[in-house]
This record gives sequence, C-alpha cells and structure tokens, in this order.
Amino acid sequence: MLTKQEEAVLSAIDKSWGHVEYLSTLDKTSGTEGETQAHEYVREKLREYGVPFKAYEFDSLISHPKEASLRVISPDAFEVDCITHSFSASTPDDGIGAELVFVPVQPGSLFAGIKGLVNDYRKIGVEGRVALIWGVASPAVMWAAQQAGALAQVHISGEEVPHDMIVTTIWGTPTPESADRIPKIPAVSIKKSDGERLLRHLQKGEVRIRLNARADTRWRRLPVTVAEIPGTEEPEKFMLVHGHMDSWYLGTTDNCTGNAACLELARLMWKHRDKLKRSVRVAWWSGHSTGRYSASTWYADNFFEDLDRNCYLSMNIDSPGVKGASKVGGGGLMGTLKFMAETMKDATGLEEVAVTSYAMRAGDQSFYGIGIPSVAVRAMIPEDSPLRGSWIGGSGGGWWWHSPHDTLDKGDEENLLRDLRMEALTILRSANCAILPFNFTSAAEEYEEALKDLQNKTDPNTFNLNPVLERIRRLKIQSEALNKVVAALKGVGDEDRVRRLNQLIMKASRILTSTLYTYEGKYDQDPAYGISVLPALQGVTELADMDPESSEARFLRTGMVREMNRVNHQLDTKLGLIAEAIGAAKEKS
Repeated sequence: MLTKQEEAVLSAIDKSWGHVEYLSTLDKTSGTEGETQAHEYVREKLREYGVPFKAYEFDSLISHPKEASLRVISPDAFEVDCITHSFSASTPDDGIGAELVFVPVQPGSLFAGIKGLVNDYRKIGVEGRVALIWGVASPAVMWAAQQAGALAQVHISGEEVPHDMIVTTIWGTPTPESADRIPKIPAVSIKKSDGERLLRHLQKGEVRIRLNARADTRWRRLPVTVAEIPGTEEPEKFMLVHGHMDSWYLGTTDNCTGNAACLELARLMWKHRDKLKRSVRVAWWSGHSTGRYSASTWYADNFFEDLDRNCYLSMNIDSPGVKGASKVGGGGLMGTLKFMAETMKDATGLEEVAVTSYAMRAGDQSFYGIGIPSVAVRAMIPEDSPLRGSWIGGSGGGWWWHSPHDTLDKGDEENLLRDLRMEALTILRSANCAILPFNFTSAAEEYEEALKDLQNKTDPNTFNLNPVLERIRRLKIQSEALNKVVAALKGVGDEDRVRRLNQLIMKASRILTSTLYTYEGKYDQDPAYGISVLPALQGVTELADMDPESSEARFLRTGMVREMNRVNHQLDTKLGLIAEAIGAAKEKS
C-alpha cells in the first residue's frame, strides 16, 4: 500500500511524452552528432529543472555496420537482401566465395553460453565454409563459428525484418587480454523468407555464395551524462539508475522512452529530494549498441572506488512505454523479489506481477563484478500478440526492435506512465527503506540449487563439492537468523545501529553478487555471452567425461581445487559479515 508521501510523489509524475517525441527525431548512433545532440537536450532539461549533473567524455572503440551483399552463385543465381553488424569483420573488396552449410543450433538466446557451441559447429564441419544459422546475430554463436573455422556466418531473422546487432564477445573497451576476441570473420543477417529459401536449396544439394560486408570500426569520442540527487541522511550512499542514450536508427522504444523516463525520474527525485534518505544517480550511457556497453563499463572502471564503497543498488531502464506491452513483471538479485513484487503491485494496482531472480548478461549491467545487485521493472508484449517478435531482446518484445521501424508510433504514453510509476516507487523505497531490502536466504537457496545441479553432474569420487555445500547450508541458517534480528530491529529508531547494519549487509551483498554471477570478479568484465550461476565451478562437469588419469583431467582438477578454494574463502568472508551483522543488530547503543 502506498504511503501518503509516496502518493504525493507519484501523482507528480509527468508522462514525459514531449521528450520521447523530440528524441525520436534524432538518429542517435554512438559517436555521431545525433547522439551528442540528445545528450545536450538532456543536459539542457536538467539545467532547466535545476538538477545538478556531471558531463563526461571518453574514447571508445565503436563499430558502425555499413553495406553488405549476399549473392547465391549456384545452383541458381539470385541476390539476397542482408545487413551486416557492429564489429563484424569486413570482407576483401571482392568478397568471400564459399559453400554454405546449415548449423542447427537452437535459436532464441541472445546471450547463450559458449559451452558446447564450438563442438556443435565442428560436428557440422563449418571449417572453410559459411555457416547459416537461425536466430539474431549474437556474440556466442559468432565466437563459436570463428573458433570452429567458419569463414563467415549468415543469420536468419525470425521475422521479415532483420535486426541490427553487435557480435563481439568483449564487454566494454577491449584490454590486451580480450582484444584477440574482436571478431575476425564477417556476419550478415537476412529475413526469414530468404532464409527458408536458402534452406530449401541446401536440402537439394550444395549451395555456393559470395558475401560482401563492411563495418567502420574505429575510436570515437563519446559523451556521458550523470545527474546526482543528494539524500538528506546518507548522501554518500546512492542508487544508480541508468539507461543507454544511443540507439539503432530513431529507436523510440529502444531507448527514447527510457531516456525520457530517466529524465523525468531525475526531475521528480530532485523536486522531492527532501524526501530521500539516500542519494540517487541517474546516468545516460553511450556506446551501448555499437560499443558493447562501453560507457557503463568506463564508468565502472573510472569510478570504481566510489561505486564499491557507496552504491548499494542499480536499476537499468531500457524499453519502457511500449505499445501493447501489458505483461508487467521484473525482478532482482539478493532476495529482492518480494520487495519488487510489492512495489510493482502498489505502483500499478495490479494483483499479480511476474518476478524472477535473474542476472542479465545485457543491458549495461556492468556492475556485477563490483558486486552491486540490480533490480528491474519491465513490461512485455504477450506472446500471442501480433506485435510480438521472435528472439527479441528489447522493445518489450516488439518485432520492430533494432530496426528502422522502431518509430514514434511504437511507443505508448499510458504505458510509459505506468512504467514510470513502478520505477519511481522502486527508487523511493530503495532510497528510504530503513534496512536495505536484501534477503540472503533466497540468495543462499539459489547458490544451493546451483551447487546441487553441479554435484548431480559430477561423480563425487572425481570431485567433491561438499566443502562448498556445507558453507552454503551454514549461510542459509545464518541468513535466516539475520532476517529475524532485522525484523526485530525495524522501528526501533537506533540510527547508528541501523547504519552499521546496512554497511555490513551491503558488503555481504557484494560478495554473493560477484561470486554467484561473475567469473572475473571485481576488476574485469566477463565475456558478453551467457554464463551459468556460480561460473567459477562450472568446469567440474567436464571431469565426468574425461579420463581421470589423463593430463587434461589432472590439469582441470587442479584448477577446480583452486577455484573451490577461492569460492570457499569468499563464502567464509560472507559468513563472517553476516555474523557481524547479527551482532550489530542485537547490540544496544
């Protein structure tokens, strides 16, 4: 139920449709004048509202897809319309001529894990050939094709509209260690009917094609805008609310509506800043679509200490206010599902919302390594709607996503207002809750489920995960004890004790978030494809199929022992923090 203060704030929300209308006139491709103009518009509005902000610039490796062509040479000669992708390699001037081969990899996930994909490609025999595959061009399948020796890859869209994509697995600006993963083969996408035509030809025999593609990949100067609204009691602690400014084409629903929402949230929180205990930062990133989240990664790198010490939660805003998006849901990490479900219901008046615990490997979620948990609200187009596309990652699932068709008519004013209410209430409650809304019991259960799954796939005589499982069970018990003392502390009014407790809870959330959802951890970024929960220990599943006496098995076993030591140490630190938090909650001031 909304409080009177929350009702007053939410009633002051502006639909912000004028922002959407203006931003939808600009081509905001990263590194172009349109993107700069969009940032200037946001900054001018922030000045008008009196909201303090900081403007930054940085250099980013950005890739603009240019022209592409695909011609079938035999058995029949015909042209196939196609587009190329960001970070696709460019072909020689005379193109690539080769045999086409179909790879029946299951389509659907934009960020599928890499495990098994390379073997799938090798079984088909793609080396020296061009791979044809269902689904949008994604980093994992491109990396697998290149690793298996394919000369190029052709992606079949689920619609008659190919979707612009970025195919590098590198998250943010490359480092010397990751730069070798910049794609060395070209990729193009074709519409569904043309893909089906090619598949029919392949069923009859060999098909040879000639493919041309060119991408303009170079360093560009990008803008970043970050509004800062200080809290009244703990101004150093802040929630980071963010969305990407750049887009494909006009990009009304991906992400002009999100940019407008961020601007309205900044105005609203500034207007009611006297009602905020903790601070709120609102960021507009660049380099999302053609730099693989380069601005949010740059911010994570260059403001690392501040984020590590003070940012307790993040929320990405991408594709709100979409026409036909009636399925309301969301989620969060570190046991925030109940908090998010209640918030979304109170903001919308709905009796049911779909919530799930998920760590997105997309959407500028560049802060998991630092250990910052995230929450999200979203609304999707129902699966049975004619507006729904296949394998769509944004625009509420709309078929127009990442295409020239994402125009003003695809947005919806009333849906944007609904989504703004959910986002605003999430910020208000996160900034004002006495004790941070994390429930580590739920996180421990997720950990336990992941470990049991690994144990079921592993012979205990080959590798025993019980030392980790024992710690997880202790974590669950300790977390339940923490929940009880936290519940008893609510309403006591001992601000010093609550502040100390929150600091310990925040530190504990750091460890679990980083360990559960990242491999590289605090100081680097994982590749931009799906990774399993508790990635450091996933290698144990490979031991079951290996000769235990082989050097390869012994090498892997040694590596897994070291990874288990690392995970156990992190869990021991976490257990110590929870024990300290319980003590802090019980102590008398």
